[in-house]
Amino acid sequence: MSIELSNSLLESVKKILLKYPLCNHCLGRLFAKLGHGLGNDDRGYSLKLVLTMELHRIIKDDKDKYKDLLRNLAENGGEPLTKLYEYLYNEAINYRECILCKNIISRKYFEKLADKAIEVINEYNATSFLIGVSIDRELQLKEIEIASESGLEYSESIKNEIKREVGKIVRDKSGIEPDFNRPDIVVVFDLIGNYDVIVNPVLLLGRYWKTARNISHVIWISKGIKKYPYSIEEFFNESLKEVYDAERAILHASGREDVDVRMLGTGRPMVLEIKNPRFRLVDYDLLNSLVVSNRVKGEIIGQASRKHIELLKMELSKKSKIYKALIYTSEPISEEKLRYLEEFFTDKVIRQLTPKRILYRKKERLRTRKVYQVKTRYIDQHLFEALIRSDGGLYIKELISGDNGRTTPSFAEILEVKAYCIELDVIGVEVPLLSQFGENIYNMINV
Repeated sequence: MSIELSNSLLESVKKILLKYPLCNHCLGRLFAKLGHGLGNDDRGYSLKLVLTMELHRIIKDDKDKYKDLLRNLAENGGEPLTKLYEYLYNEAINYRECILCKNIISRKYFEKLADKAIEVINEYNATSFLIGVSIDRELQLKEIEIASESGLEYSESIKNEIKREVGKIVRDKSGIEPDFNRPDIVVVFDLIGNYDVIVNPVLLLGRYWKTARNISHVIWISKGIKKYPYSIEEFFNESLKEVYDAERAILHASGREDVDVRMLGTGRPMVLEIKNPRFRLVDYDLLNSLVVSNRVKGEIIGQASRKHIELLKMELSKKSKIYKALIYTSEPISEEKLRYLEEFFTDKVIRQLTPKRILYRKKERLRTRKVYQVKTRYIDQHLFEALIRSDGGLYIKELISGDNGRTTPSFAEILEVKAYCIELDVIGVEVPLLSQFGENIYNMINV
């Protein structure tokens, strides 16, 4: 027997409960955007209560006519519909399990998840958090199906309710604020309370210097064998892993120098990514005391973000750099020739095919870069030093040797001799003012 209710909201609730067994929370979520300040459990119970009162008004004088309808509503809706049924028909009735949450969702359930989240947050010494929820696809589809019965415009998902309610309890109990952009830690629960932990890394902004040669940027494995005894990333990993009780440290830098090239002068901008740290707040003075050795030195200046890493990889790596090269020539050269070399390589575009020495690991391609200025210092007929300011990404060794014509113009081509880079150092990253580039740079660094 059907019954039409004059109130459209109650009519919607009646139709839903005739079809689906729902607890107070799951019914209330269908109308989550109605009734400001209410929890979904209060909202769901209130809807059931008003529906019960309206039904009682309509059927109290004709109980037999609507018995089956009320029984179905009571079985799917629980109290207070069950109490009305028992009152009118003097018959106990069993409430069916909620089709969505299996009667799991409750205030006690939220408290339990929040206590577990606080335990995890404290374990990782986090100062911000976020609650995540993972539910299976079948439940998501069922939830959408039921929500469509009420028109969807007032509903929210079970995931949103759990995240919000558990997050509020964690905040109120722990005093730790949620961070919706970059939390220290994310605790992700499934519906039955199992959880995974996502620990966001600590990102540290700074610079590094490499004062020795034959140190790779990261560990270099060739045919299963470590090719070089030490790497910059290893140094930072060994220095910082323990103090953060972390899985490891990853180095992100603005470009990289070759294994046999030192990084001096202004240092190279970097971000250190500390993976899965159990401690997050470490004093910078302590950090800087740990990242010092006779081969590699770091300087930590503050917190970084993913945007800093993107900037290092995409933008700063292309900015100008200053190199110092010690160059040997096969034939004698004069200081006059060096002056001509300086003049020639002022704002000069260089065309480079991928150097032969790295063709085994990089594809053949042509790139163009610019040399902005060259400053030389004559040592003897076969030896001179050159300061080179150029775009990032220019292969300096090949700029000097010509790489058998694969780089043009080159020092060898202009000097009309064979030229070899004996030693190479990076001494400046993005020095835009020409006044900072010249003879006085020799006084800026200890070479």
